[in-house]
Amino acid sequence: MPHPAGAALLALGLSLAAAGAASAAQPVAADPLVGRVWVETKPASGLPGPMLVFLPDGTLIMDSCWETYALRKWSRTAPDAIAWDEDGATITAKVASVSPAQLVLKVGAGKDVTEHRYSLAKVPYVCPDMKR
Repeated sequence: MPHPAGAALLALGLSLAAAGAASAAQPVAADPLVGRVWVETKPASGLPGPMLVFLPDGTLIMDSCWETYALRKWSRTAPDAIAWDEDGATITAKVASVSPAQLVLKVGAGKDVTEHRYSLAKVPYVCPDMKR
């Protein structure tokens, strides 16, 4: 015969598991910024655009065809704003718009604000040979 305290703990564990399963079934609104590979559509340099990948763990992958990739920490500072650390400097950006296929960031650099437009990366993609 099971011990009464053990039976109570088992019942509590089962009810917590059921509550966890019920909450897990609730859909959570996915952040359209996160988990996608964004490529700048028309960079001023004319070279293939830099790539950004915002991961849900707060890691930002920044890469381009001509620079070594960088891993940064990023976070949402407001529903329509993000920030990341870039070599000790905090870069802030307003998320002007985001959809499953397009992203527009207004990036603050001192007193200046620069708009950057991104689109969802096309797969497969390989950087072109950058030798001239």
